[in-house]
Amino acid sequence: MTVAIIVTHESDKKRFPIVLRNASLQTDRVIIVDNASSNSGELKTYCSSVKNCDFIEVGFNSGIGHALNIGVIHALRYNPDWILLLDDDTILLDGSIEKALRSLDSLPRSMREKVMVVSLGSQIGDCSLKRALSGTFSGSLVRAEVFKKIKFRENFFLDQADFDFYSRVWEHGYIALLVDCKLIDHPIGKREWIPVLSKLRGEMLQYEPPWRYYYIVRNSTILLIERRLYIGFYLSQLVRWGLRILFKDGFFAFIKPLALGLFHGLLRMEGYMDKRVFS
Repeated sequence: MTVAIIVTHESDKKRFPIVLRNASLQTDRVIIVDNASSNSGELKTYCSSVKNCDFIEVGFNSGIGHALNIGVIHALRYNPDWILLLDDDTILLDGSIEKALRSLDSLPRSMREKVMVVSLGSQIGDCSLKRALSGTFSGSLVRAEVFKKIKFRENFFLDQADFDFYSRVWEHGYIALLVDCKLIDHPIGKREWIPVLSKLRGEMLQYEPPWRYYYIVRNSTILLIERRLYIGFYLSQLVRWGLRILFKDGFFAFIKPLALGLFHGLLRMEGYMDKRVFS
């Protein structure tokens, strides 16, 4: 049995019904956990339109980790074998769950029993299985028994909570694998024209605003201190997203979240940060 958890927050009115429909067709139960969307009434109506959907309202924007933990507690009531994590904009392609589990069944039993996370690929490939030392929450198919030992990190609020989860999976001696082919349609971030950088690349680039950069810096710094993140990846994250803010929003919009994120990260100060601080 497979249960899907979809965390919602201001979901797109055109895309979300497709997300829900495809998830309901490929799983036995769908649980929507809403983080205080202004259109929560519409989301509840969408949920009631399919026969296997439960709707949970958190009541405030609790962040991804808290919402997922709520969803898992509810999902475990159904005694599932697998729990599928989805963003509210991630569309399952036809037969994705079946293909992923079929790929897993091709492994020797001794290895297959250690695989606790199967990440559904979002890029074209040959559907081979590869080690996944990190990955995003959305499209992660997780054995329910994992949650006896691991919970999602709530105080990260948003960014890098998925890296923390994957690192803990490996830390407990489990295996996480990626099915390397397009099984989900998952847009990551919004794309914008960034002065200088876009001209050099000849295209719009993924962009995250300064308040998101704060979480990237702070949470990545904490993971680096905890040895859950490699220094090379850590630096590439800070440079990649930082340069985009620098060229698009200016020096002060870049330096404030960077400095505050580093300061809080070094002190291991977690929790929610009001985005208005960076406006």
